[in-house]
Amino acid sequence: MPPIKQIFARTDRLNGAQKRLGRYLQNDSSALLVSNVSDLANAVGVSKATVVRFAKSLGYKGFPEFKRDIQKEMRRQLRAASRMEETFAELGNDENIFAKLIKRDIELLQETLQAVALPDFHKAVEIIWRARKVYIIGLNASMALAYLLHFRLVRVKKEAHWVFLTGGTSLLEQLAFMERDDALIAIDFVNVPREVQTALQYAKKVGAPILGITDFPSSPIAKAADVCLYAKRGLHSTVNSLTPAFSLVNALAIAVAWTKKGDSIKALNDLDQLLEGYGT
Repeated sequence: MPPIKQIFARTDRLNGAQKRLGRYLQNDSSALLVSNVSDLANAVGVSKATVVRFAKSLGYKGFPEFKRDIQKEMRRQLRAASRMEETFAELGNDENIFAKLIKRDIELLQETLQAVALPDFHKAVEIIWRARKVYIIGLNASMALAYLLHFRLVRVKKEAHWVFLTGGTSLLEQLAFMERDDALIAIDFVNVPREVQTALQYAKKVGAPILGITDFPSSPIAKAADVCLYAKRGLHSTVNSLTPAFSLVNALAIAVAWTKKGDSIKALNDLDQLLEGYGT
């Protein structure tokens, strides 16, 4: 039996700390792509000995062997074709695919509502408003999220820069303008691209605060961020939903505008007048 399936099959039979660890890995098996014993123990709130005992309870000599096995399976499951196959399998023969997927999105929205701590949301809004300029990066599917946030912020006259790649050294040329009183918003999920990690490293170097939007604490974004907001997307082994992430980004943009209501309304009135004049 593959190791991830073993976790699902055996977790309910375990007790105490090992059961808590098993449930954590059920929700975020990808944590093992980037975590060592200490990282995992701290994330779950268990001892390092518990992590080692958990691996041995699944028949492994120790944690390294268990991690290698999980990583091998996770990399296979994260292939686009494998994820689509798993999604098809979950849908089964249900002809009402639309209803089934919408219901899944509703469940994930509820999970996201529980996952985002209100104090962290308020801190995220404050980071954006205090920043001289906001740099926003998200690649692959997350590019749409980054663009939406940029679009919303610019409309209320918040100076924002959407970091996009045109090849060569374009990423570095854009990051070179970032300063300590700016902020970086990094949006991405499993398998965070190297370019996003480069942006995180540079923001750390210049001392700019980092706001992360991702799905699990094991993400490199969560580990680098000063404040992190979590959008739940479903199991990494299936085609994930972006609906909760779009809702989170939309709520964040509106909350930023709400913080300075008068300035935001004036900015939008100015835009409306410009658009009316342009249309005549």
